[in-house]
Amino acid sequence: MALDNDERSQNNALLKQHGYRWAKENNQWILKDPQGKTTTSEKALQIIKKQQKAVSTPVATAVNLAERPAVLRWAQQIVRRQPLILDIETTNIATVDEIIELAIINLAGQVIFSSPVKPGQPIGATIGDIHGIATNTLAQAPTFTDIWQQIYPLLIQNELIIYHAAFYLRVLRQTATRYQLALPAIVSHCMMGKYALYAGVKASEREYKMHSLEEACSEFGISTGTQRASDNAEAIRQLLLVLANISA
Repeated sequence: MALDNDERSQNNALLKQHGYRWAKENNQWILKDPQGKTTTSEKALQIIKKQQKAVSTPVATAVNLAERPAVLRWAQQIVRRQPLILDIETTNIATVDEIIELAIINLAGQVIFSSPVKPGQPIGATIGDIHGIATNTLAQAPTFTDIWQQIYPLLIQNELIIYHAAFYLRVLRQTATRYQLALPAIVSHCMMGKYALYAGVKASEREYKMHSLEEACSEFGISTGTQRASDNAEAIRQLLLVLANISA
């Protein structure tokens, strides 16, 4: 039975969240698992459901809350400095990630910049389906070069809060380099890393478990809305403000 657009978008978002990526080989879209092996969406979704069922069973988890007070103080301090919140959506295809949407908002929730971005590679239905962006919207969207003059001052003149900063800054720099645009150092803070310290769940003796944005927001009843960049940026903003208002 064929899936409607909403169900397809939800499935692709779930696949992305668990590390699956679409890749185009021999003019066909195929799905790669987190280890880079070819699979099908049906098999992948079955595996994900089994994993979700397994983690829903309560288990003893090592938790260390020693870092929590420092995270709360950081949140309070950074809020006073009025950073901007940045979120980027990418093609999420193999190892060639391209920006297909970028949003920047302020701490008041006002959208400073938001736009789909036309990727350099051929646009297939799968690219848009991942984030619920219509294919024709991407085809008619401005390129990264087109939006550069608008986003450049925002990127270099403000502190930025980003969820999974290392990944999105890498994509941002790769994209700038691809279009021969110079991007100086960006002052950023990784909300994912900060929340990992706040939650205190140990992944190993030396490392804390990283949580998806949805997992982090669910603790405080924050809705993450769609997979669109502006919705994610708003969720990150609310998460930061919640932490800033918790007594250290």
